Amino acid sequence: MLSIFGAIVGLQLITTLGITANTSIIGALVAMAVGRVPLAYFRSYRSVHRQNLQQTAISGATFGAANALLLPIGIPWALGRPDLVWPMLLGATAGLLIDSYVLYRVFDSRIFPASGTWPPGVAAGETIIAGDQGGRRAQILVGGAAVGLLGSIFVIPGAMSAFAVAFIGNIFALTMFGVGLLVNGYFEPLFGLSLADYYVPSGVMIGAGLVALVQVSA
Repeated sequence: MLSIFGAIVGLQLITTLGITANTSIIGALVAMAVGRVPLAYFRSYRSVHRQNLQQTAISGATFGAANALLLPIGIPWALGRPDLVWPMLLGATAGLLIDSYVLYRVFDSRIFPASGTWPPGVAAGETIIAGDQGGRRAQILVGGAAVGLLGSIFVIPGAMSAFAVAFIGNIFALTMFGVGLLVNGYFEPLFGLSLADYYVPSGVMIGAGLVALVQVSA
């Protein structure tokens, strides 16, 4: 049920806003809430490992449905070839299954270390721990949720998300991200050229991907 809900959320967001939100926190909170139901059937959901599986399921469904399945079939449609939508969907589905298997096999390896600083994973993990241990951790979690709620109402919601990521993200990655935003924002007013028009950001991403490929191969 969480996976179906996550897929619907992902499809709705990418078709209306063009983005895909991380729903792992929602999965963790739902699993924790279900675990508090005073019935024997739901008692197993009090396990932090089961809660972790629930947040992984909903997050994977959100990104899989939106980014891996819906987005690719929009390419032939945008190019005026609706006859290729179904073949593209079949290929995208196969790619999703293969990618899922590869990620499962390489997780906690030198290529994809589990100890890496993954902000969404850290946030979901800390949420589960806070719900399990209660006490001060749970109070801080509720306080943070209240701050995020009020901030999203009176401020830009995206700004609150960026504010939260700043607490758990890698300082070097966030610094370079900030530098990139500043360069992109001031380059056109100062030099009269748009970096996006010359595909500079895309070229940098391709270069970074090639470096990552070499690192993985080594």
